[in-house]
Amino acid sequence: MKRFFLLLPFLISMSEPIEGSKINVVVEDKSGVKHNLNGIVCNGREYLRVKEGSVDYSIDFSAIERIEVLSQEGKDIKLKVYTKGGGSKEYLVSANTHCKSKIPIGHAGFYLKDVKDIFIKVEENK
Repeated sequence: MKRFFLLLPFLISMSEPIEGSKINVVVEDKSGVKHNLNGIVCNGREYLRVKEGSVDYSIDFSAIERIEVLSQEGKDIKLKVYTKGGGSKEYLVSANTHCKSKIPIGHAGFYLKDVKDIFIKVEENK
């Protein structure tokens, strides 16, 4: 039991966006407001977990250029994911997917179902 409590701060920190993240994110919500954010973590992961048919995929945010929310289908939402290589594909993701990012004065949180577009830009290390 003592070991669990020693690991608790580490486990909690795993769900936070990385402090030195070079991923800049612009989220446009359904009301058209654009939010400039730093880093992105969805459901505690630094990748987007999506589904196509009966197969689950994990797409690293650094490989994504844009995520467009197309529609809601029951408990899922349909996304169009545009990758850095120029391709795009439609996937399903849970409508309750919660994402977090950093802002200069704290954190921002949002559900993918409340978003219209997400634009991701990865800055090169200098």
